[in-house]
Amino acid sequence: MHIVVNHFTLQDTVDWTRLEAAVEQFQSDLSARRPEFHGVSLVRVSGNSAIFLVLFDDLDSLNDISRNIAAPWFTEHFKPFVAGPVERHVGEIVAGAMK
Repeated sequence: MHIVVNHFTLQDTVDWTRLEAAVEQFQSDLSARRPEFHGVSLVRVSGNSAIFLVLFDDLDSLNDISRNIAAPWFTEHFKPFVAGPVERHVGEIVAGAMK
């Protein structure tokens, strides 16, 4: 199992309800089309800080979906709320609940 962990600083005026709805729709659409995708979580760290977690079977699936599906979705639905640089990490889950 592989994961993408993105940490965002968002605009102070972020519309959390709209953002949550967009993420739920992304989850639903992608789960129906790509079984190697295992889900997404949006974590509100503070009023203007969020962590976005995305789980995949393997690194090839992660790279393919990230490039061809998630990146265009992000540009349209998430980027308008971003206020600063994104901290992105990709890794293999080697132990724990999500393995």
